[in-house]
Amino acid sequence: MILEPGVTDLRRWPAAASALRAGEPSADPARFTLVFLHHAGGSSGAFTPFVPFFPADWNMLSVDLPGRMMTRGQRACRTSGQALDFLLPRLRPLLDGPFAVFGHSMGALIAFEAARELSREAVPPVWVGLSGAAVPGSGPDRAQRHSWSRERLTAFMRRLGGTPDSVFAMPDVLDVMMRVLRDDLAIVDTYRRHPGPPLHVPVSVFTGQNDPVAPPGAAAPWSEQTTARTTTHSWPGGHFYLFDHVEAVSSAILRDIDAARLASR
Repeated sequence: MILEPGVTDLRRWPAAASALRAGEPSADPARFTLVFLHHAGGSSGAFTPFVPFFPADWNMLSVDLPGRMMTRGQRACRTSGQALDFLLPRLRPLLDGPFAVFGHSMGALIAFEAARELSREAVPPVWVGLSGAAVPGSGPDRAQRHSWSRERLTAFMRRLGGTPDSVFAMPDVLDVMMRVLRDDLAIVDTYRRHPGPPLHVPVSVFTGQNDPVAPPGAAAPWSEQTTARTTTHSWPGGHFYLFDHVEAVSSAILRDIDAARLASR
C-alpha cells in the first residue's frame, strides 16, 4: 500500500521519505495498526523511540500536519476541523484492519475527534490514548498563544521544555519552529469539542505529574467523553514526560490495547 505524503511508516524511519518517493509499498492493512499523532510544534519523528517496544508485526504509523517534514509547502491547518480534513483522507485507506490511535497534546485533541468521526463512519478504533491534554473547560482559560510576541512565545517554549537549548541559539531554525508552533497552537487554543455523541471505545489518559499545561486533574474529565472504560496513567515529569519514560509508556499502551482487544471479542 502506498502512503500519502504526510504519513510516515515509523518502522522505516528515516528511509521513509525516499521509499515513498520511489512509490514502494508500505503498511499492510491486514495487520494491527497503531497511529501516533504529534504535539504542537512536533513531528512524527518524535515517536520513533517507541517503535522497538511494540510487536514487530504491527503497522506503526504517524501523520505530520502541514508545515513540517514531507508536508512543507502545504497550507497550514489552524483549526481542528482543518486538521481532520487533512488527516482522515490519508488514514482511511490504511485502516482496513483493527487499529488504535495515540495522540500527545495537540495530537490528543485530534486523535479524539478523528476517533469520533471514524466511529460515525462505522470504522471505530479499538482504543484511543490521550496524552498531555486537558479537556476543554477543565483547566485554565486558554490564552491565544498563537498571537503572542516572539519573546513571550520563546519564554513559553523554554518553560515547557521539549526544545533543545541549541535551537534558541539558531535564529533561522527558531523562526521555522515558531511559525509551525503558532499554527499548531491556533488549533489547540481555538479547539472546542465537535458536535455529536461521545466515543464508545476504551480510552486511556496519560499525564505528567507536573505538567503545567495538562495536569492530571485537568485531564481526568476525558473519562466523561466515552461510554466505555477509561484507564489513567501518570509519570513524573512535565508536559513531555513520555519521552523520559518511553519503555514504561509503551508498555502501558500495549497492555491497554491488548485489554481493549480482548474485551471486544
